[in-house]
Amino acid sequence: MRAEEAEREAKEALLASKLAPGYFQADFDAVADALAVLPSDPTATYLEDRVSEFMITLKLLNESLFSSIMENYSDFVGGIERVTEVERDLQVAHVLAKNSRRSLAMCSEEVKRNIRIASSAKRKRELFNLLEMLLQVKGVADQVGHLEQGLEDGRLAWTVSSTLQCAEVISQLDPEIFCIHDLRSSVMRILDDTLASTDDTLQALCFNFDPETSSRVFEVYLTLGDTTGLADKIQACFAQAVLGSSHGIIRTFAGVKSGKGKGGTQEQQMNSFRNRPYNELCKTLSIDQFRACLLKTFDVLVGVMISHYQMRQWYAEELTKYQGRASGDDGGESEASSAIEVIGVIQKALNDGRKLLFEHIEGRIASLLNAPSAGEGEHFLQVLEWTHCFISCGEAFCENKVTNLRKHIARTCARFFDAYHRQNMEALKAILDKELWHSFPLDEGSIKPLKQVIKSEVGVNTFGALQFEVLASLRDKLFAEGTDPVATFRDLSTKTESRSREGSENEAKEASETSSVYTSSSIKILKCMERYIYLMKVIGENSSKVVEGFCQLFDLYFWHIFQLFGNVDLLYDKSAPQDGSGALTLRLKKTLHRISQSISYTIGQYVDGYPSDDPGQGQGQQNVLSSGNMYGLRERTVALSSLGHIASEILSSSSDLQALVPDALTAQLDSFQNRTVMAVEDLREHLFHRVAKLLVNLVWVPEEIEKCQWAIKDVGMQQHEWVDRLNGQFYQFQLKLDAVGVQGDALKEFWKYAVSAANESILEGFSRVKKCSIEGRAAMSLDLQMFTTGMKRFVPKGFEPDVRIVDGYIKAFYVPESDLLHWAMTHREYKPQAILRLVSCILDANKPSSLNPLEINKRKKRVKELLAEIESSLI
Repeated sequence: MRAEEAEREAKEALLASKLAPGYFQADFDAVADALAVLPSDPTATYLEDRVSEFMITLKLLNESLFSSIMENYSDFVGGIERVTEVERDLQVAHVLAKNSRRSLAMCSEEVKRNIRIASSAKRKRELFNLLEMLLQVKGVADQVGHLEQGLEDGRLAWTVSSTLQCAEVISQLDPEIFCIHDLRSSVMRILDDTLASTDDTLQALCFNFDPETSSRVFEVYLTLGDTTGLADKIQACFAQAVLGSSHGIIRTFAGVKSGKGKGGTQEQQMNSFRNRPYNELCKTLSIDQFRACLLKTFDVLVGVMISHYQMRQWYAEELTKYQGRASGDDGGESEASSAIEVIGVIQKALNDGRKLLFEHIEGRIASLLNAPSAGEGEHFLQVLEWTHCFISCGEAFCENKVTNLRKHIARTCARFFDAYHRQNMEALKAILDKELWHSFPLDEGSIKPLKQVIKSEVGVNTFGALQFEVLASLRDKLFAEGTDPVATFRDLSTKTESRSREGSENEAKEASETSSVYTSSSIKILKCMERYIYLMKVIGENSSKVVEGFCQLFDLYFWHIFQLFGNVDLLYDKSAPQDGSGALTLRLKKTLHRISQSISYTIGQYVDGYPSDDPGQGQGQQNVLSSGNMYGLRERTVALSSLGHIASEILSSSSDLQALVPDALTAQLDSFQNRTVMAVEDLREHLFHRVAKLLVNLVWVPEEIEKCQWAIKDVGMQQHEWVDRLNGQFYQFQLKLDAVGVQGDALKEFWKYAVSAANESILEGFSRVKKCSIEGRAAMSLDLQMFTTGMKRFVPKGFEPDVRIVDGYIKAFYVPESDLLHWAMTHREYKPQAILRLVSCILDANKPSSLNPLEINKRKKRVKELLAEIESSLI
């Protein structure tokens, strides 16, 4: 076995060596390969040798093929058998094919006979179908006229239903018929007209809701079977109502303005506005046009919201009706369930679409408020109040807080506040220049306390307290022409008023307890402050200019009163005496310097320097401050009382103001309240002391006292003449106060400052005395006592003259020399010059009578050193 395998392998190897590579491949060309190796001129012997080799190779191939066949003999035999079977099957198939041809020929003859019968039946059917189609076409043609009449009569749902039925019939007809196209076009035109009429009706409902009309529109979409189409269409119509109506309103007002121009007819000028954007049209409005346009826009848009609200209410009622039908036994369950599904979608769309609808409204109002004329004129606050009334409508409509429009109002206020504040400052300055300083009697509650103003809500507070149903019932009283929206909404804010009524009564009671004094200028300031507080609430964190303007109103009033009634020389003239009673306190002086030198924002141009350059104003001040008018005693009393009332209003609402202003301005406001406002008392003291000195002539007192003889040995029983004369001056002073009608605390204050001025003059006179004995000091005490006793006859009840500063100065004469330095250092209430004079007088009075020259020189040196030490301690 192994020998055979070895022999076969040897033959295969020999065969492989004889055959060219790739010989057994399908694309191998053996002839071309054999010819390729032939020499160019082969010999016969060479060719025979090649033939012999090829024969040997062929023999080897045959042997190899035979061996392969014999190895697969069984498969070869099976293949031969299968070939035989295929031959038999082909012969049977040939017989069957011949038989089939004969059967088909017989069938063909039979079919030809049946076709002649069937063609007659088909023609009959076609004729019947044509007749039925012609009848349908005639019915559709007749129905078109009825559809057009139904559309004219407003039967929208019936027209839509019939049109759909006609369209279904037409769709089943042969489109090749010539009239079918015309019928289809007519029916579809009627359907489009019906749907367009439905849309127009729905659009009209957005402005004036009508239940019957809404029912017709609902039936149309219920007939169409469109579940979401009506909901989407309602939202689109309301949005278009907002955008289209607002654009139409502003085009009307802008068109009126453009109609006055030149070039072209009014119709041409109106047409030029039709394609202009809403924002551009807003910029063309004048002040008067803007207010009228804004009010009309509010009126129309509130009408749109009311229609939206009424539509929601109507669909809620319809849902209840259809739910009742669905639960009944009248056979309308299917129709009712379909209607319930549609109403549910519409209700959800209406409820969810309120916010989106009001966003469209907010955009229009915001664009309108961006108009340059929105902040011009004196109607700035009225525009804000109207807008807040409209916001109250929007909040009641959306049942949610309106934030975007409030933020836009804040930005608008901040942008227009400069001009508004400038107008207020100019108006206040004009009033101050013509102020007569008369007290105005006002009805209780005509001016609200600032504390109450701060605690009240911004605008009209109806959110949560007023249902939109109430607004819908008062449609014609909200923003209609000729109405007062602010008054209407304040009347509607019943809950807000009831919450603040108790606080208002308490504030009114407190105000009645402290009799307030008002002038025309102080009323203007309080009104402006009330508006500025309103603007602080509106603007919020960006209200820095409003806070600054609020302070400047008070600064201007404060400065004008000082400039008119105060001693301006003490502020501007450095050579004027800066000490003594009636002098400017450090706080008052810093406040006045700050106001007079301020150039920030707008107050600098309204604070006059001194003296005034206006001759008319100077003449007016001269008349008010003349001696014949008692140096403006009545006027300055009224001015200070009114200023004090404003200051008390600010201080009483201090904590509320701090909570209202931005955090960055709390320090500035605190400084204003603690320095400027609190400096009112310093100004009051200065002005009252000044007028007291003017009404009581004290210029002669120091000189008269100095002329008296005080280096005496005996104390008499009679006071000096200056005491009687000075008491006479104070008697005249009381008569002047009575003539003016000064009473209460103001009367006591005038007496306080008059006595203080007298103390200053008496003290000055006593300090001028160079020679005085112990008996002379006793005489001084007697004169002071008689002066006090004389005053008590006509001083106000409950007032006790305070002359302790003079009495202390007299008694200091008895201070030992060793304690003089300590006394001088601890009694800074006296002027340094008065202290030095008193020490010199004491040392001179205590000088020993018998001293030798050496002791006299030593004493002089000691006295000189003591005076120098005291003087240095007083610096």
